[in-house]
Amino acid sequence: MRLNHTILAAALVLCAPWSPAQTVYRCGNSYSQQPCPGGAPVAAADPRTPAEAAHSGSVAAADAKRADAMEKARLAQEKNAPKAVVIAPRAPVPQNAAPTRDGAHAKPGKLDQFTAQTPRQPGEGKKKDGKDKAAKKAKDKPDA
Repeated sequence: MRLNHTILAAALVLCAPWSPAQTVYRCGNSYSQQPCPGGAPVAAADPRTPAEAAHSGSVAAADAKRADAMEKARLAQEKNAPKAVVIAPRAPVPQNAAPTRDGAHAKPGKLDQFTAQTPRQPGEGKKKDGKDKAAKKAKDKPDA
């Protein structure tokens, strides 16, 4: 398929010197085959000789042939390349988890995970909710 495209491109390049030149118009920053208001005709003839045009066609065909050979070599190299190495755990995680740091057993299927906590300031005890503080204040007050 690619070879057919290459042959067609080479044939078009070789036939180009014999095709009649078309008038090209410059319309601002674009080019067109149709005249436009304020457009100026531009000389678009191929300045190459027929020998130079034939040489560029043969060079293009050789480049296409070389590209096809490089693609075939790359595909063969990829086919023979080693497969990717996947690193997996050596053994599955047991269902019965080991004891946690405080000696209690974790729930089956749950892993002991580290949880970051901010350090306490000196003299700061465990925080209690508001109900415990209110109960402590009521306990500390003498009954009148």
